Amino acid sequence: MHSDRPFLVSRQDPSLQDYRNWVESGAYSALLFDGSLLQITYEVSDGRISGHRLAYVPCPYRVDPEMLLRDAVLDVVDLHIETDPTSMVLHSPVRFDFDPDNAAPGHPAAHLTINSTNCRIACAAPLRVGKFVDFIFRNFYAPHWKINSDYFTRGARLHGADRTITEEERSDPHIWWN
Repeated sequence: MHSDRPFLVSRQDPSLQDYRNWVESGAYSALLFDGSLLQITYEVSDGRISGHRLAYVPCPYRVDPEMLLRDAVLDVVDLHIETDPTSMVLHSPVRFDFDPDNAAPGHPAAHLTINSTNCRIACAAPLRVGKFVDFIFRNFYAPHWKINSDYFTRGARLHGADRTITEEERSDPHIWWN
């Protein structure tokens, strides 16, 4: 990280300024070839995963990946802001959270957050990083996933965590995997 800002503590609806702050401060685990971010944090207590935040934050503009090989990502984004500010892409971040200490009705222990911090879709269990990366590439970068599907699926098949979804949560739309 490049600043004293805390790493990934905000759970608010992200803005263009949040994206800029995350890039400036290095508050990401991976900067993808199209300017999108992967933010991966795990909390561990007594040798067990006690929480996680796995987020995919799309780049706010469609940028030329070749430009990102030459120029800093914020320089490329700023060029889009200056030359065509209304061409912002309205893709929603995708975030898988595991937060058992705050589990309550409407806030499943393991959940997928999309489009709004109030949209929490119950998930079967906490997500392993391999399953998360496989999900992101399979759904948002299908051509790259197809070329490297063996790599992605190998990591996705590693033993998963214990189920945390409740019967009540299963009665609503939810995410389930084996």
